[in-house]
Amino acid sequence: MWLSNLIPNKLTIRAQVATIIVILLFLGSSLTSGFLAWAAQNDAKAINIAGSIRMATYRFNFLLASDFDPSNLGLQANPSDKDRLSFKDSLGAKAGSVVDSTGPTAADKEQRLNTLINDMNRRHQLLHQYQNQLANRNERIDRQIKRIEQRWQNELLPLLLNNDAQGFYKASLPYVQQVDAVVSQLQYRNERRQSQQQLFQLFFLGLMVLIMLAVIAELRKKALAPIQNLVKAKEGFKSGQLDTRVVIKGYSEFEELGLSFNDMVSTIEKNHLYLENEVQSKTAHLTQANQVLALLYDFAKYLTTSQVSIVELNRLIADFGKIIPDLEFTLCLKNDLLDNQDAIAIHSSALRELCSTSTCDNCLIKTNAYTQSFDIRHQKYQYGELRVRPKSLGISQSLNISRSTAETPITDNIAPSDFLKHGAVPDNRIPLIEELNAFSESEQLPEAEKIATKALISDNKEAIVALTNLISTAMFLLHQRQHEHQIILLEERATIARELHDSLAQSLSYLKIQVTILEKRLNHTHCDSPDLVMVTDSILKIKEGLTSAYQHLRDLLVTFRLSLNDDSFDEALHNSADEFAKKGGFNIKVSNQVMSLNLNASEQVNVIQIVREALSNICRHAEANNVEVSYVYIADSDDTLLTISDDGKGISGNFDHTHHHGLMIMQERAKSLGGTLQITQNHPKGTTIEARFAPTFFTN
Repeated sequence: MWLSNLIPNKLTIRAQVATIIVILLFLGSSLTSGFLAWAAQNDAKAINIAGSIRMATYRFNFLLASDFDPSNLGLQANPSDKDRLSFKDSLGAKAGSVVDSTGPTAADKEQRLNTLINDMNRRHQLLHQYQNQLANRNERIDRQIKRIEQRWQNELLPLLLNNDAQGFYKASLPYVQQVDAVVSQLQYRNERRQSQQQLFQLFFLGLMVLIMLAVIAELRKKALAPIQNLVKAKEGFKSGQLDTRVVIKGYSEFEELGLSFNDMVSTIEKNHLYLENEVQSKTAHLTQANQVLALLYDFAKYLTTSQVSIVELNRLIADFGKIIPDLEFTLCLKNDLLDNQDAIAIHSSALRELCSTSTCDNCLIKTNAYTQSFDIRHQKYQYGELRVRPKSLGISQSLNISRSTAETPITDNIAPSDFLKHGAVPDNRIPLIEELNAFSESEQLPEAEKIATKALISDNKEAIVALTNLISTAMFLLHQRQHEHQIILLEERATIARELHDSLAQSLSYLKIQVTILEKRLNHTHCDSPDLVMVTDSILKIKEGLTSAYQHLRDLLVTFRLSLNDDSFDEALHNSADEFAKKGGFNIKVSNQVMSLNLNASEQVNVIQIVREALSNICRHAEANNVEVSYVYIADSDDTLLTISDDGKGISGNFDHTHHHGLMIMQERAKSLGGTLQITQNHPKGTTIEARFAPTFFTN
C-alpha cells in the first residue's frame, strides 16, 4: 500500500522503477559473486600446498627408512632456492649412482637433505602468505597453521637432521593429522564460500522473479487478478504448499474472500503441522528404540565370541550417546574393594581418562544435582556405575564456561603442565568442582527446566537400565573368563611343579646322599696320595653345587605353586613383597593403582613373577635398606608401568647378562607381555627396574 502511495500509478514510471530495481539486484548479485570468487581464487592452491606438505612428510619417512638418496625422487627445484640441485645435476647424480656402486657422498646427501628441508620451509611460507591475505584471515585456521609450522621447526626438523627415522615417524603421525585438519578447514571454507555465492545468487534471483511477477500482476485487470490469484492459491494449496497465502487488491468482495481463504489455510496448516509433529515424535521414539536394541544386540552377539575390552566399551558408550543425543553418559569402572586403585572413566564424547580417588570424589559429573547414577552390578560384584546427565549441562558446556571464567590455572588437584597455555581446562579432562565454582553457582535452573531434565532421563530409563545390565554382564563374563583362565593356568603350573618335585628334586636329593656317603668313606680312608686333597675339594664343590641347585629348584617350585584367588592380585602383590622383605631385612612400600579386572590371568602371573624375581635379586645382591614397588597406569596411553627401585649397591654398567639369569627371566617375561624392560641406576645409589606393557583389555 505504501509503495502505491509513493509511486504514481503510471505504467512508464512503475516500469522504469521496476527496471532500475532489477538492474540494481543484478549488479548486487554480480558484485557479491565476484567478491566471493576473488576471495576463493587461491583456495585450491592452498589446499594443494597443504596436501603437498603431507606428501613431503611421507617422502621424508620413505627417505629415512631407505638408503636416504633423495635424488631418486627427481624433485623439481624452486628457481629462487640457492641450495636446490638443477635438473641436470639431478640427472648426473642418478647416472653417477649407477656407475659408482658406493652411492652418493655424505656431502651430497647433506645438500639434498637441505634441498628437501628448504622445499618444506617454502611450502610452509606459501601457506602462511595465503592465510595472511585479508579475505582469508581466520583465527582457527591461523592457529592450526601455526601449530604445524611449530611442530615442523621444533620436533620434525631436529629429528630429521639427526637422521632419527623411528622418532621422525612417530612425530610425523600427529603432524600429518594436523595437516589433514588444515586441509579439511580450507576445503570447508572454500565450500562455504561457494554455498554463500549460490545463496546470494538465489536470493537476488528470487527478488528479481518476485519483482517481475509484481509487474505482471500490476498489468492485469483489477477485475481478473483476484480470480486468477485465488485459482493459483488453490492449486498451490492442493499441491501441498500449506504456507500458501493470497493477497487480493480489487473489489471488497474479493478481498473478503481472500481473507477467508487465508484464514482457512492457516487453520489447516496448524492442524497439519501438529499432526506431522506427532508422527515425527512417535517415529523418532520408535527409531531410537530400534537403534538401541540393534546396538545392544550387536554388543551381546560380540560377547558370545569375544571378551569385552576397553575399546569396545568406549565404542558402545559413544554409539549409545549418538542414539540419545540429549544425554551425556559417563561409564566409571572401578574396584570398590580397593579404594587406592585408579578408576577408568569413559564418556559418550569418545573421551577416556584415568581418575584417582580424590579426582573421582570431586568430579563435576558425579556431584552434580542433575546427574543420576546407575550401578554396574552383577550378583555380588560391583564394577562401577553409569552416570547420566542432560547434555545442556554437560561436559562441553562446562569446559566452555571454565575457559571463559578462569583467569588463572587451578593447581590444587592438577599439575600445571596439564593445563592449556591460557590457563583453561584441557580438552581431554573433565573439570573438577573447584574449577567450576562460578558455573556451579549459576547452574540453578528454573523449576520447569528441572522437571524437563528429570523427565528426559526418565523417558530413556529403560534403555539406560538395559545398557547397564549388558555392561555388567560383559564385565562379569570377563571376570569369569579370567577366573577360568587362572584355574587352568595354575593347575598346569601345579602339575609342572609336581613333576619337577617327583623327578628332579628326588634326583638331586639322591645325589646329595651319595656325595655325603662318598665324603664319609674318603674321611675313613687312610691314603697319603697328594690327589686326595684335590678329590676332597672337588667333592665339596659338587656338594655346594647340589645344595645351590636344590635351593634354586625349591624357589622354582614356590614360583610354580603361586596361586591367585578371586580378585587377589593386589593381595598377592603385597604378600610377595612382604615375603621378600622378611627374607632380605629391608623396608618395602607397595603401590598398586591397576585393577585386577584389567589384567588377564597370564598378565597377573607375569607381573607378580617379575616383582618376585626383582625382589629375589635384591635379597641376594643389592644389600638394600628400602625398596619401592609401584604399578600404575600411564596417562594418555594404553600402557601400564611396573617399577621396582632400591637403594642398594646397584649394578655396574658393564655387568655380564649371561651370569644374571634373574634379569634374563624378567626380560623374557616382559617380552611375553608384549612390553619392554629397562634397568637403570638410581642416584646416588641403587637400581630401578621398569617394565612397561599394554594389557590386552586396552588393546583388543
